Amino acid sequence: MSTRRRAAAVMAVAATMALSGAAGAQDAGRGEQRDRPARNVPPADQPLIRRIPEPTIAVEGGFGVLGYVGGTAGVGPTWNVRVTGAMSPRVAVEGNYTGSVNERATMGESLVMTSLDAGLRYNVLRADEAIVQPFVVAGVGYTGWAGEGGDAFALAVPLTAGVERLVTRNVKLGARLSFRPAFFDDLTVRGAASRTGGDSWALLAHGGGAF
Repeated sequence: MSTRRRAAAVMAVAATMALSGAAGAQDAGRGEQRDRPARNVPPADQPLIRRIPEPTIAVEGGFGVLGYVGGTAGVGPTWNVRVTGAMSPRVAVEGNYTGSVNERATMGESLVMTSLDAGLRYNVLRADEAIVQPFVVAGVGYTGWAGEGGDAFALAVPLTAGVERLVTRNVKLGARLSFRPAFFDDLTVRGAASRTGGDSWALLAHGGGAF
């Protein structure tokens, strides 16, 4: 056999051995990838998107306007502090402090209201079912008024409808409209021809922290 033929045979054998080694290494790499567990991938029985839990407690403050039914006093500023505790995604309890200052139409003096009440809230929709969460609240509590013709004690039954939104995991914003009937109340100014009471309405914007 000539030298040229011997060299060609040796090169062919070397090339075959090189190709076989590369194929074996590639198959081994694929096997290691199949055996290696995936990182940062949740188990098959868990969703890829994690739902943020709804807050249990919220502390909020609000400002708005309050007016009286029946011409007791003019429309004036009102403020509110509220603590809400969730019992379920649909039901919660509320504790409210509400105050207001209104000018009396007959005397030109201020009528200052202080109200404390507790209420049961029902969420018409869950927080993740719409852009805003509508709700209604019914409560019962104490209301008193200071000023000319004021009344130190009355029973209030506030009825509220509103909407709110959890802007971040810990920040809430919303608004509510309330009607507050009063019982055992008498805000009649001395010498007035007609009796006036403490039934009122209020429109408030509110915001605060949720935990």
